[in-house]
Amino acid sequence: MEFETEFETEFETEFEAETEFETEAEFEANLSPVEAELPPPDPGGPPPKASGESAPILSILDSVGQIDVKLTSIADASARAAGEIRDLHRLYHNEYAGRLKSMQDELERYREIDKGRAFDGILGELAKLYCDNESLPGAVADAKVKKRIGYMLMDIAQILETYGVHIQKSSPGDKRNPRFCQVIERVPTGDPELHDTVLQSRGTGFHIDNRALIKELVDVYLYSEKTDCSGAQCAPISGEE
Repeated sequence: MEFETEFETEFETEFEAETEFETEAEFEANLSPVEAELPPPDPGGPPPKASGESAPILSILDSVGQIDVKLTSIADASARAAGEIRDLHRLYHNEYAGRLKSMQDELERYREIDKGRAFDGILGELAKLYCDNESLPGAVADAKVKKRIGYMLMDIAQILETYGVHIQKSSPGDKRNPRFCQVIERVPTGDPELHDTVLQSRGTGFHIDNRALIKELVDVYLYSEKTDCSGAQCAPISGEE
């Protein structure tokens, strides 16, 4: 046992003597040519870069990391842009859409005034009031009341005329005006000259230029070659246009 201990002690002493260098020059003299060309390690710097086969892998990983950062930045920018667009849409619908609708309505009113249609609703109601009470004087026995109703109808007609409303009242034998007349009954006739002429007017109509406020109610003749009433008036045919 003492022999083995002495042998181990002598071996360790010789190994330390072989691996220790007294100066830095002796250490550099024992380096291989490849080791001598490598730069000395920096204790406070990053670990040395790998060489050989691991260098391309590290380069790829670094590129992937950069791409991931850029994608994250793009995603954040897209989310912010989408939020701003939603805010703009909300602002438009809540603010500008209402203003635009109000402006369009106001412009339409100006157009109606320019075309003379601003008072069509009121004038139409006055015309209807006239038509509804036109036959009233004939149903009233009191002469004083009948006169007052007549004056009222005259006043309404004068107001309508002041605002450019014209009365449509056909006489028997007049050609029917399809724009301002509404047919109540068609009476068959064998005379082609009477076709579509007014037999009688049942109610007064009113119109402004080419716009009918209230259409006149009329009965008209309807010509047919097969019509043979044998001197008597033919049975009327009801219908509307």
